[in-house]
Amino acid sequence: MTAFTRLLRSYAGHPLAVRLLYFALRRGLPLPRLFKPLFGATALVSLTYRCQCACRHCGIGLFKKEGAEELSTEEVRTLLRDLRAAGGSGVHFFGGEPLLVPDLVGHIREATRLGLRSSIETNGLLLDQAMAAALAEAGIESVKVSLDSPEESEHDKFRASPGAWRKASAALKYCREAGIRTVVNYYASREAIEAGEIERMTALARELGARLRLLPPVRAGLWKDREDIPLSAKEVDLLRSRLKPGEACWGYDFLDRPGAPYRCHSLLQSTFDVSAYGDILSCPYVPVSFGSIRREPLAQAVARMWKANLFGPESQFDGCPLNASSFQARYDSVLKGGSR
Repeated sequence: MTAFTRLLRSYAGHPLAVRLLYFALRRGLPLPRLFKPLFGATALVSLTYRCQCACRHCGIGLFKKEGAEELSTEEVRTLLRDLRAAGGSGVHFFGGEPLLVPDLVGHIREATRLGLRSSIETNGLLLDQAMAAALAEAGIESVKVSLDSPEESEHDKFRASPGAWRKASAALKYCREAGIRTVVNYYASREAIEAGEIERMTALARELGARLRLLPPVRAGLWKDREDIPLSAKEVDLLRSRLKPGEACWGYDFLDRPGAPYRCHSLLQSTFDVSAYGDILSCPYVPVSFGSIRREPLAQAVARMWKANLFGPESQFDGCPLNASSFQARYDSVLKGGSR
């Protein structure tokens, strides 16, 4: 216990401000969340689970519910207002493919008006020059485009979508020309590491004016039962050794140094997820609902979820918690307790 903490404890029964600070430190909460429950958080909003691709590794393809009603324009706008009012700082539009939603540009414009940072994750198939210009005008901060290989044929085969590589590459160039910060999302498999593909992907991203974001293969969605998917500690170390500061990062922008630990933002409670049907989730790949924005205030549902601490046993896990043996051991029961 530090001298400062001892001092706070000795005054815990005195003025309200000191007691609140003491309470926050004891709970491990950022102090502002005593007043703004979503302070600093980013909402990952899956606008739809529809997509033009059929990727081998799709993490959300099993979530789609036939006949279920996706969030309406007004519901998304209400979500953005509630997020900002509760202290949230950003919104990331996810999918499926968010560009299939006609009101996406309007959502980004509303987020900008409210003072929220906004970004999207896309396969790039619908991101032409006009769309890039519209996104820039609406105030988007960044665009992440998925590329699964430096080889056109491999990417298209992986996504079961002929011509996808060329469209994704063109989308990155259009965004760069529009002044939007761009990122290439790339799953770093052990085959890619062994083949030296990381260096080629870094060079390709540089050519496209984007940063390379390396993502760990995750046991989720269509890969839930693939025990061979997670990288070994040795493979992760090798991957990290090939990071290039300013050009390639390991999961998140600021993790671009060899040896940098990968800490899941869901685990750190700096993000939360909203499904295409309004469910509050800890992670877009774990369909366990902790409430719905259609039935209760956003901050109330998120607070309940964070208190439940779905990834508690993996609090020190270096990587995606879904790859932790402890999480996999209870994964089926977790799914049974949730809703899709």
